[in-house]
Formats: sequence, structure tokens, C-alpha cells
Amino acid sequence: MEKNEIVILIYTFTIILVAQGIFLLLFYFLFQKKQKTNKEKIVALNQAFLQTQIEIQEQTLKNVSQEIHDNVGQVLSLAKLNLFTLTKIADDDKQKLNDTKELVSKAINDLRDLTRSMHGEMIAEIGLQNAVDHELKILRNTRKFKTCLTVAGEPYRLQPQTQTVIFRILQEALHNDIKHSKAKNISVHFNYDVKAFVLTLKDDGIGFDTNKLNHAKTGIGLKSMESRASMIGGEFSINSFHNEGTTVTIKIPKEPGAQPPGKLL
Repeated sequence: MEKNEIVILIYTFTIILVAQGIFLLLFYFLFQKKQKTNKEKIVALNQAFLQTQIEIQEQTLKNVSQEIHDNVGQVLSLAKLNLFTLTKIADDDKQKLNDTKELVSKAINDLRDLTRSMHGEMIAEIGLQNAVDHELKILRNTRKFKTCLTVAGEPYRLQPQTQTVIFRILQEALHNDIKHSKAKNISVHFNYDVKAFVLTLKDDGIGFDTNKLNHAKTGIGLKSMESRASMIGGEFSINSFHNEGTTVTIKIPKEPGAQPPGKLL
């Protein structure tokens, strides 16, 4: 074989190797791009599913709260009115009547608190801070918990959906406190940082092992809270140790052009 033929073979072989390398690289990049696109589609579908789920839940809560307000609330109000119109009462029954009046009034107030907490639009109307403060007040009224709400930084307005999602996460966290933590003190802290809004919920309960969450029903609820926070571009975290209480943190990036809340804080 002549020298020129050898050189041609070497060049040809080199070109084939380079072409194969380019093809493999191109295939790899296309595969990676497709994988990324598929992941983005899955994330988008999950977000859309979660969004739909939340909208359905909020609409259901709204409908139920309206039904309770219109029907049960009206019946209790009429019962209260009838009680207050009673005049001819034996002396022995007057105390019972007064006690019954107080019980009916308390039931009406409790019902009003319940429907207010269930109605998502009310959260945006009165503001997240007032909604949370009201929720903590309900816990205090049970006389089983001491609660407090503190605020740091210069408050700014959050989007209505953001407020609703944060409030629902907090409600679920408080539900876990009531059901599992055996806490006596619960505190909520708002931090209006220049870069992010951070809500921190702390209790002095028995705590739990966060490593076991994947094998417990509680873990499902925590996953739901994490997904909700992710839907509004936020982060959810939980830290807990046995007999050292639990800390729940929700961090939401500050929205561009966020304005002071004014009277709707």
C-alpha cells in the first residue's frame, strides 16, 4: 500500500471518528434537552393539578361556609331571639335561661369564627396578619394554648392567592399542633425582609423525628404543605427534635413592586 493511500485511510478514519463523536454529542444534548423538557412538563402538570385541587378546595370551603352561615347561623339566631323574648320565667329557671342564652351566643360566635376561617376570600379582604391573629385568638379562647404573633420589618402586600395559600399551610400546621404536639405555647413570627417574606411557627410540644416522616401519615400532610409553598414560588421547611418542640418555616420571595398594605394589613 502506497504512502498516500495510508494517509487517506488515516484521514478517513479520523473523519469517521470525529463524525461519530459529533453524532454522539448531538444525541446526548438532544436527549438531555428532551429529558429537561419532559421534567418541565411534569412539573407544570403537577403545578396545574395542585392549582386545580386548591381552587376546588377553596370553592368547596366557600360553599360550605356559606351554607353554614345561611342555614345553621340563621337557626341559632332565631333561637337566640326567642330566648330573649321569653318573659314569664320561674325564678328557679332564670339561671338556666341565662346560661342557655350564653351558650347560644357562644355557638353563634364560634360558628362565625369557623365560617370566617373557611372563607378564602375573607383572608385577602382582612389581610394575612389579621387572619392569622384571629386564628390564634380562637386557640387562646380554648384556654389550652398561649399564643402570640410578632412582626418584624416594614410590611408589604402579598398577592391574594399567596396570602390564602400561606394561611392554609398555617392552618394545617396549627392542626398538627393541636392533634399531635401537646404544646402549651404557640408563636407565629412575620418577617418582612427586603428579599423575602418569612413566616415562622414555633411550639414547645413533644416534637418528633423528621427522618420518619416518609413512613407516617403526618408526612403526607407535610408533603402537601411543601407542595403548596412551591406552587407560589416559596420554600417550606420543618425542624423538630424529641421533647424540643417544632419549628415550621415558610419563605416567599418578595414580589416585584410589592406595596405597603395600608389598612388591609
